[in-house]
Amino acid sequence: MDDLVAYVKAGLQFHKEAGFDVADISLHNVNMTNGPWQEMVAEILAESERLDLPFKICHLPFFGAEILTDREAAKAAEKWLIASVDVAKALGVEYAVVHPNCTSITLRAYDKTAHYDRAMAHLASVAERAAQVGLNLAVENTRLIPGIRQSHRYCQTPDELCELADALGMGVCWDFGHANLAGLKQSEALAYVGKRLKVLHVNDNNGADDDHVAPFMGNVDWVDAMHGLALAEFDGAFNYEVGAGRIPKELRKDFAKYLVDAADKLMEYIV
Repeated sequence: MDDLVAYVKAGLQFHKEAGFDVADISLHNVNMTNGPWQEMVAEILAESERLDLPFKICHLPFFGAEILTDREAAKAAEKWLIASVDVAKALGVEYAVVHPNCTSITLRAYDKTAHYDRAMAHLASVAERAAQVGLNLAVENTRLIPGIRQSHRYCQTPDELCELADALGMGVCWDFGHANLAGLKQSEALAYVGKRLKVLHVNDNNGADDDHVAPFMGNVDWVDAMHGLALAEFDGAFNYEVGAGRIPKELRKDFAKYLVDAADKLMEYIV
C-alpha cells in the first residue's frame, strides 16, 4: 500500500469486475487519518461513482483489550477511532462497525456489569462523534479466544449484544464466524436480534479459531444461519469478511467468482 489511493481504487475495480454490487472498507487496515484524507477520499469517491460501486459499510479501527489498559495507548486509539468516523462519513458509508473491546475471561471471574461499563466507556466518544456527523454505527458480536476454558466474552450472546447496542443507540453487526465459535444456534440468536440487524460479516470456520474462510469451507450450519436472516427480516447487504491475503494473484478472480456464487447459493436458504 505504498500508494493508498491506488490500492483502494484497484480493489474497487477488481470487485466490480467480479460481480460485487457495493463495497466495504476496513479503516483499521486502511488508515487515512494521518494524511490529507479529504483529498484521498475525494479521489476514491470519484472512482467509486465511476464504477457505480458505493461504499455501504466500513469497519472502524479496533483494538485489543490490552491496549485499552495502557493510558497513552488508549488515548491514541480513541483519537484514531474518532477521526475515522469523519472519514467514514465522507466516504458515504451507511453503517460503520465497532467492537465492544472486551476480552474472554473465565466464567468464575466474569463480571457482566464491569464489562458492560468498560464497553460503554470505550464506545461513548465514538457514538457521540457519529451522532454529530450523522453516521450510523453497528456493534459487532464477539468471539471466544481459544485456549481459555469455560470462558465468556461480553457481547458473545445476543442479549448482551442488544443490551449494549440499545444503550448506545446503535444497530447490530452479526459475524457468523464469531457466533459459531460461541456455539450459538444462529437462527435463534438472529431472531432475538431482529430489526436491530444492520450489517453482516459472512465467514466460516471450524469452531476452533476465527479462520475467516469462505462459506462451506468450515462447519457453520448455513441453512440454520440463513433462516435466521429471514426471522430477523434482514434486508441489507450480503457482506463478506473473509481472508484472502494468501490467495495467489493468479487465483484471485476464481476465488472472487466462488464468493459471488456462494452468496447466490446462500440466499436460496433465506426462508
